[in-house]
Amino acid sequence: PAVLTIAYHGFIDDSPKASGGLRFVKPDETTGHIGPNGVYLTYETFWYPTWEQTLSTFELTLSLPIDWEAITQGREVFQTVTNARRTTQWKVNSPSEALTLAANHFVVHKQEWEGVQLATYLFPEDANLAPQYIEATIAYLQMYTDLLGPYPFTKFAVVENFFPSGLGLPSFTLLGQGVVRRGYTQPYSLGHEIVHSWFGNSVFNDFAQGNWVEGLTTYLSNYYYDEATGHRQEAFNTRRRMVYEYNLYAEPDKEYPVRAFHHKETRMDNAIGYQKTALIFHMLRQEMGDAAFFKGVRRIVQEGTGTYLEWDDLLRIFSKTAGRDLGWFFQQWVDRPGAPTVKIPDILIREDPTQQGQLMMTGTTIQAEPTFTISLPIHVVLQGGLTYNTVLNVNQAAQPFTLHLPGNSTAIAIDPEHHLLLRLQRAQLPPMLNRWETAPRRILIRPHTTTKDEAQSLEALFQRLEGQPGIETIQTDDPVVSEAASYLVIGPSAPRLLESGSFKNCESSMDIQPGHISIEKQVFKGPEMAFLISCPHPRVAEHTVTFFFGWSPEAVKPVARLLFFYGWDSYLVFKQGKVIARGMFQPVHSVQEIIPHSP
Repeated sequence: PAVLTIAYHGFIDDSPKASGGLRFVKPDETTGHIGPNGVYLTYETFWYPTWEQTLSTFELTLSLPIDWEAITQGREVFQTVTNARRTTQWKVNSPSEALTLAANHFVVHKQEWEGVQLATYLFPEDANLAPQYIEATIAYLQMYTDLLGPYPFTKFAVVENFFPSGLGLPSFTLLGQGVVRRGYTQPYSLGHEIVHSWFGNSVFNDFAQGNWVEGLTTYLSNYYYDEATGHRQEAFNTRRRMVYEYNLYAEPDKEYPVRAFHHKETRMDNAIGYQKTALIFHMLRQEMGDAAFFKGVRRIVQEGTGTYLEWDDLLRIFSKTAGRDLGWFFQQWVDRPGAPTVKIPDILIREDPTQQGQLMMTGTTIQAEPTFTISLPIHVVLQGGLTYNTVLNVNQAAQPFTLHLPGNSTAIAIDPEHHLLLRLQRAQLPPMLNRWETAPRRILIRPHTTTKDEAQSLEALFQRLEGQPGIETIQTDDPVVSEAASYLVIGPSAPRLLESGSFKNCESSMDIQPGHISIEKQVFKGPEMAFLISCPHPRVAEHTVTFFFGWSPEAVKPVARLLFFYGWDSYLVFKQGKVIARGMFQPVHSVQEIIPHSP
C-alpha cells in the first residue's frame, strides 16, 4: 500500500469557554487546547489528517515534559524517559471515528481485571479517589459484560479533566474535576460512560440519521442498572424523573421527533434525546418482553461492532427478535413528536350483574389527537388496603372500558409507577425548583439587606442568576406572592414567608419554628442546616414558589453554588452541604388520581 507522509506544526490554544446555563448540560466549549493547565485534543482540533465518515486505527508517539502523563485511546506499548522528557507510544487497533488525547500532571494508578487494564489518571490532590473509581468500574464491567458481551477494548481509564466535561471515549472517560471530586461513580455518571464503550464507541451511529445511542445508553445505565441490582426505589425515581424532565423541557409547540435528535445543546435536546428516548426503549421492552428485547440489544452489539447502525437497523433487529413487525411502534414514538395525553373524566361503579358479590367499574379513556397505541397501566385501590392492577390496550380517542373488581374501590391511578411516557400539564407535576426554571414567567426575590457573611454565601448563586434572561428580580426583606408567576425566594426572609399561612398544600407536611423545621414528621435543627423547599403557588396551579435558606451562612454557601443541580425534589434538607433528606409533595392536580363514584 502507498504511504502518505504529512508534516505540520503549530499552536493549539482554544481555551475552554463555559457553556452557560444554570447547570451542566454540555462540556465547556473548546476545539482543542495545549497549555499549562492541561492538554485536550479531539477531532475538532484537526490535529491529524482525517476524513468524515471514516473508521481508522492509529499509532501515536508523544513527547512530554517528564512530570506530565498522557492518555489516549488504545493501549500504551512503550514508555521511556530521557533528557527530562517522557516519550510514549500508543497503538489503537479498534477502528474509531476520531482520536482524543488528554495530558496533565496526572497520578496514574493501574490494575488488571480479566485481561482488561483499568486505570485512573487523576490530579495529585485527588489521587486518593482512585480505589473507589476502580472498584466502581469493576462492578459496571461485570454487569455489562454479562448483559452485552465482551468488553470491546483492552483498557478502561477514568481521566480527570481541567474543564467541566462528561465524555465517554473509546477505552476511557474524561470527567471534569468537579464531577470527580464529588465521587460521581453512580450509574448515571461513570456507568453511563462505560456503557458508551459498546454503544457509540464500538457500535457507531451516524448522528445525521438520528442519534439512538444516547437514549439506549441512558436506559441501560441511568435506569436499568438500578433495576437489575434490586434498587427498586431508585429505578422508580429515575422513571419518574424521565417523565417529568420530558414534560418540563420538551415544550409541545417546540418539540421535535426523536429521529431528529442529533446531539445535546439544550435542556430540550436532553429531554428528547436522552430521557424520552430512554423511556421509548423501556416501553419497547414491555411491548416485546425481556427475553426478546435483550436478545435484540445483544444483536445490536454483534451486528454493529465496527460499523454504523441507524434507527432503521434497530427496527429490523428488534422486529426479528420479537418475531413480528414493530414498525407501528417506531413510527409513533421515533418518527412523530409528542406523547399521549390521557384522561378518564368519569368513572361509574355498580354491582356486577354477572358475578355475585363483585363490583363493576366502567369508564372511558379520552386521548388527545393524534392518538397513540399504548398499554395503559391502571392501579385501583380497594377498600381494606387491597389493590387491583390491570393494563388497558388503548388506541382510540375515546375508548370505553369495564373492570370487574373483587371489592369497592376508593381511588384509581393511571400509571402510578411511570412505565409509560404521558404528556402532563404543569399543574399535574409536583412543585420543584425546575418548575420555576421552566415557568413562562419567573420572579426572583432576593434580600435587600444582608450581613457580609450572608452576602458572600449567596454571591456565586446570584452571579449565575444575573446572567440568565427572562428573570424579574425584586429586592425586598418583606416578600409577598402577588403575581401569576413562579417565585424563587432566597435568603433570611424565605422562612417567614413560608410560614405565613399562604401555602396550605405545603403546611400540612411542615411545621416551621425559629431554628428548626419539621418535614413529614422529621425534625431538622442546627446552624449547619439549609433547605430548598418548593410549594404550589397559593392561587395559580400552574406556578410554584420555591424557598432557599439556611440557619447560617456557612450552611447556605456550599449548597448555593450548586443549587440548580437539585431541581427534581419538592424539598431537600442539607447538612454541611450534603443532602440528608428529600421528598415530593403532591401536585395540585394529577391526571393519575381519580376518585370513583357510585350511581
